[in-house]
Amino acid sequence: MKRIAVTGSRGGTGGGIVSVLRDSGYDVLAIDRVPPAPGDSEYVQLDLNDAEGVNDVFSQVDAVVHFGSVPGTGNMSTTAGFHNVAVAGFNVFQAAKNTGIRRVVWASSVETYGDFHELPSLPVTEESPLAPPGIYGASKVMLESLARDYCRWYGMSIAGFRLTRIIYDNDFGRAKLKRFVDDKSLGQDCLWSYIDARDVGSACLAWLQSDHQGCEVFNIGADNVHVDIPTAELLHTYGYAKHQICGQYGEFETLFSSHKLRSLLNWKHRYDWREILGR
Repeated sequence: MKRIAVTGSRGGTGGGIVSVLRDSGYDVLAIDRVPPAPGDSEYVQLDLNDAEGVNDVFSQVDAVVHFGSVPGTGNMSTTAGFHNVAVAGFNVFQAAKNTGIRRVVWASSVETYGDFHELPSLPVTEESPLAPPGIYGASKVMLESLARDYCRWYGMSIAGFRLTRIIYDNDFGRAKLKRFVDDKSLGQDCLWSYIDARDVGSACLAWLQSDHQGCEVFNIGADNVHVDIPTAELLHTYGYAKHQICGQYGEFETLFSSHKLRSLLNWKHRYDWREILGR
C-alpha cells in the first residue's frame, strides 16, 4: 500500500487525515468538490455522486479513506442529504471493488445511536441500539450494512468510524472546543466526548496498516470528558442519573467508549482538550 485516496480532503477532518498520512510517508491523493489550490498537483476536484469519475480516480490508488460527506444535512432537503451520504458512499464502495481496492476506512457517525438519553444503559458501545433521528444517521446505518455485505461478497476489509464531536487543529476548531468547555450543557448530547482530527487520522492509519480482515465499526473519541467536572456529577446534572451503568469508569472518563478501537487496533488518542486549548 503506497498511495491512498482521501475524500473530503478539504474538510477539517479530511485535512487532519491527509497530514497524518503524509507525515507517515504515504503518497496521498486528496479529493474534494472544491477547486484545487494553485500548484496542488496531488489533488482531484470530484463530486462523489459522479460514479464514473470515482472509478477513474480510484484506479490510481491502493486504499481509500472516505470522509467526503458533510457532517449533517440540516440545510439540505432529505433527497439531497441521502445522495450526499448514501449514494456517494455506495459509489465509493463500488468503485473500490471495481478497481481492486480491498482496504477502506470511512466516516460513520455518532448519529447512528440517536439521543443518548434514550439509551437503556451506558457506556455507549458499538453494541448499543441504533436509533438514528433523521436521514443523515439513517444513511450512515445503511452504509454500515452495505459495508458488511461488500466485505462478505468481495473479500474487502472496511472499517467505519462512529465519530463523536471532532475538533480541528485551527482557530475555528479551538474556538469551537472552548465553547463546549465553557458551557457544560453543550456537551451532554455526546456525553462530553470529543476527538481531535489528527487522532482520527492516526486511527485511519491504524486500520490501513493492520492485518484485520472483514468489516468493523468503531466508536472513536478521547478517553476523557472535555470539562473539569467529574463524569458522575455531569451524568446526575444533565439527565443521565437513572441510566444503568455497566462496569466501572474513571473520575473524568467519558461514557462514549472507544475500548474496541483501542484493544483491536492498539490505538489511543494523543491530543487532550487541555493541550489543544493551551491550558
